[in-house]
Amino acid sequence: MADERFEWISRRAYAIWEAAGRPWGCSQHHWEQAAKEREIMERTRASADGEEILARFRKAPAKRQPDDAGQEPEEKTQSGARRAG
Repeated sequence: MADERFEWISRRAYAIWEAAGRPWGCSQHHWEQAAKEREIMERTRASADGEEILARFRKAPAKRQPDDAGQEPEEKTQSGARRAG
C-alpha cells in the first residue's frame, strides 16, 4: 500500500511539474501538492483519476437567475399577444 501510494504521488508530482513548465527548485512544492491530492482522494474514496468527482461537477446544473425577479410570468395567447398571469 505504501509503495503504491508513493508511486502515485511521485507520478502526480512529476505531472504537476511538467504542467507548470518544468520550473527549477519547485519539487518540494509539487510533491506536497500531489500528497494533498492523494489524501483528498483517499478521504473521498475517489478513483485514481478522480473521474467520478469531476463528473459530479460537470453534471451540476448552473443556477439560473430569473430575468425579472418579482414580476409575474407572461403567457402567450393563441393570437401571439402576451398577457400577464
